Parts: sequence; C-alpha cells; structure tokens
Amino acid sequence: MPDYSTNAFKVGDRVTIHTGQSGPQSLATVEKFTHTGRCMVLSDGSEWRADGKRQWSFRGSFYKGPFVEPTRDEDVHHVAKRRAIGAIRKWADGLNLDSPLSDEALRRILDLIEAEKAAVQAARED
Repeated sequence: MPDYSTNAFKVGDRVTIHTGQSGPQSLATVEKFTHTGRCMVLSDGSEWRADGKRQWSFRGSFYKGPFVEPTRDEDVHHVAKRRAIGAIRKWADGLNLDSPLSDEALRRILDLIEAEKAAVQAARED
C-alpha cells in the first residue's frame, strides 16, 4: 500500500487548478485530506487525488482534464487577468444607450483604455 503521509501537498498550501488547454484556471488552498490521505479537499470544495494529477471522482484509465500544482507567482497574475477580462466582457456585453452611465463616465473609461493601449504600444516600440 502506498505511503500517503508524504503527499506533495500539505494542509494550508496554496495551489492552482490548471485546465488542459487554458493554463491556470483558479486558485485555492488545501483544506484537508480524506480517505486515509488519498483525497485532497480544496477551499473551493473540489476533491483531488493527493498527488493533484486528477480529480478524485475520475475512475477511468485515460485522463486529460484539469490538474493541481503548487501556486507560482505567474499563476496569480494569469488568474487575476483572466477574471478582470471576464468581468469587463460581462459588463460591456450589457452596455447600451439605455445604460445609467453618463456619457462623461463612459468617456473616462474609454480614455483610460486608450491610455493603457498607448502605454503598451510605447513599451513594444522600445
């Protein structure tokens, strides 16, 4: 029987859930281990094999799904950027002429976007 007392993860570790295609998807913390240390429960409620290589409920022999790794700094930035883009898209999707935002407020938002785009362009040219 394998020794699960030497898991790659410990309670309290910060971990990143990765999808196969999209990279870092979300951040979580190891909450506890169940099933004599074979199942790792994360702060989002999801359950994983103790090694993080597959979801606990998966029972097949071929697996190409999400996996868990220790969190790296670039994971935090990737997830934050992904969430910001999603929030902006969701907000912009509902934007129309009946919006309660004034034309001045919308202009300030647009000015900020243009300034950020110009800064990126200037950095690329350097």
